[in-house]
Amino acid sequence: MKKLMIKVFLVIFILFSTFTLILCTASVVRGYLERKKSINEILTRLPKSFDFKAINNGELNDEINSKGPNEFDRKIFLDSTIYTVVLDENGEYEGVINHTSNEDINEKEIKKIAESIIKTHKDKLYIGNLYTSRYSYYFTMENTLIIMDNYEVNTILINEFMNNLIMLAICELIIAMISNLLTIWITTPVKKSFEKQKTFVADASHELKTPLSVIVASCDAYENDHNDKWVNNIRNESERMIKLVRELLDLAKTEQEQDLVLSKNNLSNIVESSILTFESLFYDNKIKLKYDIKPDIYLHCNEDSIIELMSILIDNAIKHSDKNGKVLVNLYKKNWQIILDVKNTGEPIKKGEEEKIFERFYKSDASRNRNSDNYGLGLAIAKNIVTKHRGMISAFSTKDYTTFRVVWNQK
Repeated sequence: MKKLMIKVFLVIFILFSTFTLILCTASVVRGYLERKKSINEILTRLPKSFDFKAINNGELNDEINSKGPNEFDRKIFLDSTIYTVVLDENGEYEGVINHTSNEDINEKEIKKIAESIIKTHKDKLYIGNLYTSRYSYYFTMENTLIIMDNYEVNTILINEFMNNLIMLAICELIIAMISNLLTIWITTPVKKSFEKQKTFVADASHELKTPLSVIVASCDAYENDHNDKWVNNIRNESERMIKLVRELLDLAKTEQEQDLVLSKNNLSNIVESSILTFESLFYDNKIKLKYDIKPDIYLHCNEDSIIELMSILIDNAIKHSDKNGKVLVNLYKKNWQIILDVKNTGEPIKKGEEEKIFERFYKSDASRNRNSDNYGLGLAIAKNIVTKHRGMISAFSTKDYTTFRVVWNQK
């Protein structure tokens, strides 16, 4: 069970983590590509906002300082540090126009940066890795070099990356907690089923062990004393074992996954004929029987299974009725429902045990289990039959009666 929980946890955790990692990666990549696209647009569009013919004719600073930057320039200068370098006919450094408000860098430093780029450049347009490359540049057709300082972009992207890592770590903690809760929720039914299975095996072993012990002891006694009572003990315990094995087989049959073959049957006739087969048993036990079966109620069902259901419910009612008690059986329709009630007088079901009595091998107090042949499998079989017929079965006690109610919804 522990291994199953670990596997379920890992599957859920990996699925959620993968999805979160994809989202974080997509966010980082999107931000990076947007920055790169923005730099590309700035570098390639900037030359169009200047009159380089005037620059090359020597009207460098007067022209730009007198007119000032246009709207596009102002937008660029607010977000980026850009230098425009004028080149001579041989592509060598000639002069610089510092189009930024950054006063910390002088023309000598700009010249050094430009000469380094001119000397080592291979591409006309270079942006590079925005996490590590300090400068991006573009050689225009008018013998100018546009240089962008990537420091601010580097800082922003690294901060965004670190923030995404922190968010990813927080998300992983949350995912781990959610995965744990989902694992518990998913495996709880399996755990309960596993525990029931262990209980079932233990109970079945216990129920079989008792008659086997009696049989062995009776055989040993018969060897020393050829008394018929030992043979009778062996016969009685063998019959008990046969009954238990038969009920176990019936339970296994009703718990099989395949659906029953259903057909439209007259439920009223099936219920009534099932009751009549028990009339002699009611008489022998001095229990009064009263039934009210509404005629011609039809249900898509398996006739043999319904007969078995009625046998279990009536036998249960007889066993748990008090001396000179009563058993009432009613079958009727109410709105869109078909309702079957089997009621008996006697000791009521304890509060909180209304659901438990349908569990395999469940036994209540001794007053409701005084019959030695009761193994606690009948009601479990009955519940499986009702479930296979898409119905619901319940039990409850009132002041006068204990009622087992089966309800089928009809559309």
